[in-house]
Amino acid sequence: MIGTDNPLSDDQRRILAIVLDLIVPASEDGQRPSAADVDVLGYIRETESHTLDGLRAELDQLNAEAFESQGEAFASLDPATRQAFVDAVREREPQFMRTLAMQTVACYYRDDRVLEAIGVGARPPFPQGYEVPSGDLSLLEPVRRRGLIYREA
Repeated sequence: MIGTDNPLSDDQRRILAIVLDLIVPASEDGQRPSAADVDVLGYIRETESHTLDGLRAELDQLNAEAFESQGEAFASLDPATRQAFVDAVREREPQFMRTLAMQTVACYYRDDRVLEAIGVGARPPFPQGYEVPSGDLSLLEPVRRRGLIYREA
């Protein structure tokens, strides 16, 4: 990737990392990474690039509010003040924070380190597959009695 391909400025990337860490912090034992340690921005660029303008605007807004009220950049604030600012954004712009949280979680639970940490195993479901317990096929009997309900091509 060329440096100019990055959709966020250095300040925006720093702020995003802080916000992502607030959404999903690393586990105390170090087994699970923080959401800031997975490629959430890459995921957003790949799957929902239409949300990048809003992301940039909200990150800039966080920084502007920090300068206005505290006289320093968002990234320089203490953790409690950062959390208060993010909570204020959530109150004011619930859709933005909801969207970012959903994107974060969707990306986070695709990361191999996270899957291994939660005991799922970092592998595709096939060809190895997962064991599916056999069920009671007699439960399908009402469907079979209905007969053919579609037209054969």
